[in-house]
Amino acid sequence: MKIELFTFDLDGTLLDTAYDFLKAVNILREKYNLEEADFNEVRSRVSQGAGSLATYALSAENESPDQVEIYRQELLDIYEECCLDETRLFDGIEDVLNCLNENKIKWGIMTNKPRRFAEGIVDQKLSLFQTPFLICPDDVNARKPDPSGLIRALEISSVLASESIYIGDHQIDIQAGKSAGMTTGAAGYGYVPTNDHIDNWGADYNFNQPIDILKIIKS
Repeated sequence: MKIELFTFDLDGTLLDTAYDFLKAVNILREKYNLEEADFNEVRSRVSQGAGSLATYALSAENESPDQVEIYRQELLDIYEECCLDETRLFDGIEDVLNCLNENKIKWGIMTNKPRRFAEGIVDQKLSLFQTPFLICPDDVNARKPDPSGLIRALEISSVLASESIYIGDHQIDIQAGKSAGMTTGAAGYGYVPTNDHIDNWGADYNFNQPIDILKIIKS
């Protein structure tokens, strides 16, 4: 089967954003007189969203949802000030995107990251690749595992789901891709949650490093 459209998650799939999230978490913890966070714990939670990060940052597992939301907003306000400091492409992603562009294969991004953050980060960190589309929860009023963002990607690209692949580093990415009728790929080099493994997700492909995605493109 020839894949006509590659759609990617953002954090943990194209971009390594964990160090900027670590900085934001530590600023929040310092505000509440807490010690520095564990990097591996932060990294494993990035793809679970700001709520998970805020819960860990302030040990808020037993707090009310309303209080966790307050902490989440605090964290996001901090993150907005540092989200471009150390974020970078994963090694090998530049080759993947260049290969797609050189072969005139359609691609784009569908993320759970709000456009408030995602647009500026993509503009700054992926400007060389002229990203064809960026779809955020704001655009479809839904978050993964809801497939609405991927359905929008298919509509924008005029490609059948059966000729498309969605690649991400969390089980909800695989769920969303399957719900949209797409082939799925698990980015095992990304922010896989602690005590989870990509083998458990039922993806069509497991990519242990970005170069593995190149093999699919070239095949």
